[in-house]
Amino acid sequence: MPCTHELKGQQTWLDYGLPDLRSLDRALRSCAVAQVPTGKDITDAVEIVASNLGFADSASSQTRIVSPLGEVLIQRVTLVHIVEKRQDARERYVKFALDTLTGPLEIWRVAYSDGSARLAFVGAYETKRQMLVVVNIQAGNLLWNFMQTDAKALNKHRHG
Repeated sequence: MPCTHELKGQQTWLDYGLPDLRSLDRALRSCAVAQVPTGKDITDAVEIVASNLGFADSASSQTRIVSPLGEVLIQRVTLVHIVEKRQDARERYVKFALDTLTGPLEIWRVAYSDGSARLAFVGAYETKRQMLVVVNIQAGNLLWNFMQTDAKALNKHRHG
């Protein structure tokens, strides 16, 4: 299967004259939300993410969240991808991810080498860590990933 990557040369936040996230005005930042405890293993981490994203119970296979661009589908089977790198313990930031999906600072449509596109939801917070949530458009607006990062690194994802 060929490797898919983001296309080079897409317009960036600089092209649009948007502010650098490192010096973003406090009025544009969201208040920090609470982190949740780290899971003891992948199974526990998936359940933490699922319960915080609105899955009704452990038997639920999917749920939906309303974003500014419509519904985002969240499937339990895709949550493993988000939490599998245990050193990152991404489940801790699930409330940031939910807040970013429902009230992002920006949303970018990012083109990929295979002709597909994904949506990059950017969340800016009054904390050291910021949030990127990726939604796969081709899979029916499916939550694909989320990650916490610092403002400098998040600037690199502001293109499309």
